[in-house]
Amino acid sequence: MGVVHHALHSLTEADALLHEGVRRIMAASSDLPGASHPLEEALRLTETQAMATLEAVENGFAEVATIRATHGGFIDANLDRIEQQFHTILASQQGQDLAGQRLKKTIHLLQAVEQRIRAADDQLGPQLDAKLPADATASPTSSTPLHGVPAYAGPSFAQDDVDALLRDLGI
Repeated sequence: MGVVHHALHSLTEADALLHEGVRRIMAASSDLPGASHPLEEALRLTETQAMATLEAVENGFAEVATIRATHGGFIDANLDRIEQQFHTILASQQGQDLAGQRLKKTIHLLQAVEQRIRAADDQLGPQLDAKLPADATASPTSSTPLHGVPAYAGPSFAQDDVDALLRDLGI
């Protein structure tokens, strides 16, 4: 009997977490349209700066090659150090490029999530509103819908319990 009770409790927690997740997603959906804009702006700035840095490194390499062509052996050690710095800059820019690629993927994912939330809101919003009694929005209670999602109707959990479960899941 203890195993069944534990399993039912786990399912009840999962149900509460899913419901809380839907409520939070619907609440956050109004913030999503603007969320990708700062990321896109940061990506554009990063790409612009990366291109300027790469161009400067290429020009620096050309200047080092020109100086080396004069066969001024007394400055070869300095030129070697300058070239090493250029190689460090190039390696750093490769990391920057990788970060930019990840940022692009994050933006695309964020936009895909936004589209799906909007589609779900468009599909579910009117249906959920139609199912609510007329006085459901009159007084704010724990069953008041948040963005069209009615409050969780199962066994009660304190908000601290739900938050703790979400933290345990890394959410």
